[in-house]
Amino acid sequence: MNNLKRQPAVDPVVADLLSEMDRKKRLSKLPRSLQKKARREAARHKVGLDLPPDLHAALKEVAEGEGISVSSLVAFFAKRGLDQYRAGQIDLEPYLRISRCARFEYVLCLEKVKDR
Repeated sequence: MNNLKRQPAVDPVVADLLSEMDRKKRLSKLPRSLQKKARREAARHKVGLDLPPDLHAALKEVAEGEGISVSSLVAFFAKRGLDQYRAGQIDLEPYLRISRCARFEYVLCLEKVKDR
């Protein structure tokens, strides 16, 4: 009658260890020439971001104009903004809006940021 199957509980540490072992096993099966590239790629810290389309287009335009990647441009702006925030030069309160998502108390309203 009951079609539900109980999932076995796996400790997160054990799951990470198994995942790492599986990655190393797959890596060892690659040709040596590709192993170095795969290790370098795995060491990169990739992050996915949800950006409004117009903001993404503007970042892409600046990056192309400067001959750099959008990723490095965003990293530069993020680092600069974080430094300014930590120095007390940026106040987020005027841009806060109550979030509809239970995970976060607030979201930032980009529409309130004035173009200069």
